[in-house]
Order: sequence, then structure tokens, then C-alpha cells
Amino acid sequence: MSEGSFFAELRKRRVIQVAAIYGAVAWGVTEILVTIVEQLFLPAWVSTLAVIAFVVGFPIAMFLSWTFDITPEGIQRTTFGSRRGKISVASAITLLIVCTAGLFLLIRPDIQRSETESGILPALPNSVAVLPFDNASRDPEDMFLSEGFSDELRDQLGRVAGLRIAARSSSLAVRDQAIDAKTMSEKLGVAVLVEGSLRRRGNSLRVSVQLIEGRTGLSLWNQTYERRSQEFLAVQQTIADEIVKHMLPETEAVLATTATRSASANELMLLARYYEQSVRDQADVDVETLLEAIRLYREATEADPESALAHCRLASTLLYLGDLRGAEAPIFKALSLNPDLSEVQVTLGEYYWKRGLRGARGAWERAIELNPNNADALGAYANLVWMQGYAEQPEALYRRALELDPLSLSKLGNLGHFLAQEGRFAETIQIIRRVEELFDDAAAQSLVIRLLELVGRLDESIALAIKLRDSQPENPAHSWSLAELYAEIGEYDTALELDPEGVSVLFKMGRYEELIEVAELLMIDEPQDRYLRYLLAFAYNATGQYRAAIRILRLTGLPDSVIPEAKEAMDIEALVYLISALDGAGDTALATEYAEWFDKRAHVENTSWWINTYRACVLAVLDRDEEALQRLERLSESARLPWTSVVRDTPCFKRYIDEPRYQAVLDNMESRQIELRTRLPVTLAEHNVSL
Repeated sequence: MSEGSFFAELRKRRVIQVAAIYGAVAWGVTEILVTIVEQLFLPAWVSTLAVIAFVVGFPIAMFLSWTFDITPEGIQRTTFGSRRGKISVASAITLLIVCTAGLFLLIRPDIQRSETESGILPALPNSVAVLPFDNASRDPEDMFLSEGFSDELRDQLGRVAGLRIAARSSSLAVRDQAIDAKTMSEKLGVAVLVEGSLRRRGNSLRVSVQLIEGRTGLSLWNQTYERRSQEFLAVQQTIADEIVKHMLPETEAVLATTATRSASANELMLLARYYEQSVRDQADVDVETLLEAIRLYREATEADPESALAHCRLASTLLYLGDLRGAEAPIFKALSLNPDLSEVQVTLGEYYWKRGLRGARGAWERAIELNPNNADALGAYANLVWMQGYAEQPEALYRRALELDPLSLSKLGNLGHFLAQEGRFAETIQIIRRVEELFDDAAAQSLVIRLLELVGRLDESIALAIKLRDSQPENPAHSWSLAELYAEIGEYDTALELDPEGVSVLFKMGRYEELIEVAELLMIDEPQDRYLRYLLAFAYNATGQYRAAIRILRLTGLPDSVIPEAKEAMDIEALVYLISALDGAGDTALATEYAEWFDKRAHVENTSWWINTYRACVLAVLDRDEEALQRLERLSESARLPWTSVVRDTPCFKRYIDEPRYQAVLDNMESRQIELRTRLPVTLAEHNVSL
């Protein structure tokens, strides 16, 4: 097709004029529609749909303008000026269609990302959210029945193959937002909502329940049950059966049984779970309430010794309390009763993980196999995969867990931490914005402060930490956290004013003799505090007391608690402290053995300063000095500010004290501290806060 022929056809058919008019109309209508959507609080997909319609309509308009013309005699088909003009028509139409399809594919990811960031999720097939039931009796003492009933119903449906059940935390979150059913469905990404109420008066029980279609907000099914209190379990089973029939009408699903067949055990479990969840939902652990939950779970296991879930939940609560030995008997009893429950395998994995034993990976893999939609199992397995450097991709697991529990602060936090440590800061900022949009409590603010620190915005972390401290002046933990942030940027006087005897502050300041004195006293009251022991071990190392460091690290179970499976980042750090102490004490053979194990397992490659620092230490112990120095030089790539005390005072780096490359690393860290201290007053003023 020649250029002259093509443009001659364009002029003849007035295609350029039509394209200009179409673009102007599309732009104007879209702008007006966006304004209407915002003002009337309509779903964001309304304006998105209009944009898609205009994009798809563009080639149609161009085809019509090419093929037809408006004349005084009416709409007439345009004739071709030549054979070459016919070829022009076919080629141009093909080009228009291809370009429009390309444009749509280009903007599609942005449209999907926009919907995700706005909190709108596509409804998953056969997906259900069980909202907390209302306590219709208004008696606070019956609250455990209504909330416990919805929790048990949610768990029971979660054991049905083919159903996807929204997690508890997200279901509670939308309940508290005072939004309509359609918006709830969009936020949770589910097709159907289950809501209801429960009232108990004396020995009578009234349960009302309905299924609501998320897309329309219309009721699909509703029923009210009047029963005796002893028939509580039968009502739950009946409701679960009805929900499965509506969700999976063509499937002969085998419904999981209730947690127990004993009415008395069921009420004990409901009350125990109510107490347990009230503790888990708070930042601070209420030990007395947790102990009451444990007592009730024990009574439930006595009332129904054959309930695997009663034993499992007793073990889970004991693990949460930190009683690892106490959790052993009930978790293995649950395993013997029913190893094919996903919840049992999740708790078994947690037991192995916290004990530092082999088996956590297998248990969590089995939990996911039994229930691919178990968000807790996915999240726990993602942490293990990331920590251990296995071949699986932790990001996919984190995102699947978040998809099933989209309003969970902890799962947003897990994904945010992963992205930040991987150096994907733009995506981390998106997580921060999402957290700020969804939550406004202290836990969410603490998470934002932490994530900003990880992406190198320490001045903003400090500004927000001051706001959090001022909003809750009665909570000393906020001042302690703020003190650590000031210590990281080298504002030591301010840090000491905020927390004069804080071991973390003394550690970051390098005041090890004082740290040892304070930590040894604290250990009398907190002998099981591993973090405290690890700090004390580092201080012993930094002051040349290697045997003392080895002794205290051995008391934490090292190296057996880390080899073969490390549980947390600080356990890996502690193993490096042990390697360094052994090397400093002259136990070179043992130090080399542990260092070689560490080196073989350290497959994670990113810009995180602590990963590169501890790998450098291990390489130094193995006499691989060039590799160690290269690792240390990578600290300048870390967005997060490295801790000076670790890089300067870890004994394995003593050999580099006169090495210019090592000194350049320390100088770079100091210059970054100075830069942050210089920038901080401006940031505080921007946030309108002061210390």
C-alpha cells in the first residue's frame, strides 16, 4: 500500500475527523464519569468498564467511518477510489484491530493493579466468607456463642474440598467497616457471604442464617432454626449441609464433621476459643486469659477424648503461651486421632518449628495438601521456605495466603518484609499504602514504621514513631522502639534519654560492659528470653569473653536449634555469633564445621545488609578474605542502614582492621548516619511532630 493512496483514502473517508471527534467525546465522557463515580461512591470498575468500552469501540468507529459516509442524501456506503484503495481498506482495518488489541493488553495489567490496590478483588469460584454472627440476646456472656458458632462453621466449611473460605481475620475486618454486602464481597474476593444471628434464652436456641450473593447483594437462601441448646451441634451441621448444597449443587461433597460430637465439649471449646482469640487479637499477651482458655480446652478434651481438634487447639494455645513441653502430648494425641486434618498438621509444624526439630516442612506441606486454601499453613510454609532458602518461591506462597486473607495485617506484613528484604522497594511502598488504607491501630502503625526502616527511610520512621508514642504515652514500648531508631542514626544522647537502660540501645551504641551488667540482671527474671541471651552473647564476643559467649549460646540450644532448620533470622545471627566465638576461643575445627554448613545453606542473594554481613563473617572464618571483603562492600547497596556495632565489633572482622576496603565500609555507614541526622529535622517539621 503506497503512502499517497493510503492518505488519499483517509481524506476521502474523513477517518481523521472521526478519530478526533471520537477521542474528544471519549475523553469528556470518561472525565465526567470518573467524577460521578467518586462523588456517588460507586465501584471503581464502573469507570474502568467505560474506558474498556471506548478502547474496544475505537476500531468499530474507524471501520464505520471508512466504510460509510454521511451525505445530504443520508448514510451511504463509500466507494473505493481504486484497487489499491481496496487493499488500503483491508490493511488499515487490520492495523487498527491489532493496535487496539495491543493497547488493551498494555493497559490491562494497570487496570488489574488499580483494582487490587483499591481493595477490589475478583470473586473466586465457590468462595464463601462466614461473617461473625450477631449476638441477638445482647447478653455479653453469650458473645462467645455467636462468635464461636461462626468460627466453627467457617472451619467446618474450610474442610470441604472444592470450597474456598475467607480467613477469620479478614471476615472480622469487613464486619467492622459498616459496608454493604457487595462491597464486602469485593474486598474479600468471594462470591457468597454467610451472615446470621444467634440468641439463647434459657434452654432455647434461635439461629437465623442467610446466604447472600456478593455480586447483587440479594439473598440466595435464609432459614431460622428454633432448637434446644443441646441441639447446637445439629443446627451447625444442618446449616453447613445447606451451604454446601447451594455452593456445590452438582458435587456429592463429603462434609467434614464438627469439631466434637459432645454438646458439653462443644460449649467448652467455644468459650475457650473466644478467650484464645481475644488474646491473639491484641498486641499484648494477656497471660491470665490465655491460661483460662487452656483450662477450658483441657476440660473439652476430657469431655470428648476422641476430638482431634480439641487436643490440637489445646496444643496450639500452649505453643502460643510458650509452653513447648506442655504442647507435646496434646499435639501428638491429635495426630494419632486424625492425621488428615489440615489444622492438626499446621499445629504439628508449628511445634516442630518452635522446638527446632526436623519435620516442620513436611507437616506444613501436608497441611496445604489437605487444604490448599489454608492461609495460615501457606503463610507459615512461606516463612520456612524463605528462611531455609529452599527452591520454592516464597513470594507465590505469601501472595496466595494474602489472597485468601486479604485484610490480614500479619499477612500484609509478611509480604512487605519479604519484598523489602529482596530490595523491591516500590512494591514495599505499595504494601505500606495498603496498610495505611486498611488499618489505623498501633499494630499497623508499628508495621509501617518497620517497613519504612527496611526501605531506608529512617527519618520518616522516627517521625511516625514519635506520633505513635504521643498517641499512646502510657505504653513504654513505643519509647523503647523510638530510642532504637535514634541509636541507629547515631543520635546516642537522645536514645539514652528515651531508654536509659535499654539493652538494644546499649548494643547499637557499642556500650557492651553496661549491656552485660543490665542483661545479666534481666536474665534472672526472663531466663527464656532468647533475644536477650543473643545480645548478651554478642557483648561477650565484643569484649573478648568468648567462653562466656559459647556457654550462653549453648544454653539456647545452639547449634542444634538451628542445624538443620533455622526458625528465625535472629537464630541464624546467633549461629554466626557462636561460629565467631568458637573461632575467637581457638576452637577452629568446630568453628569451620559450622561455618561450612552455613556457607552451603546460605543461598539467598539480595542487598540486605545483615545477610551480607553474616556471610562475610563466615567467609572470614573460612579464610576466604577476598569474598568476605566483597560481601562487606555490598553493604553500601543496602537501603536499610546497617548497624555499626555489628559491622565494627564482630570479632571475625578484627583481621580487617587495617584493611582500607573495610575502613571504607565503616566510613560509608558513618556518612549515611550523618545524612539522616541532617535530614531528620526537616522530616519532623513536615510531619508536624517534635521529640
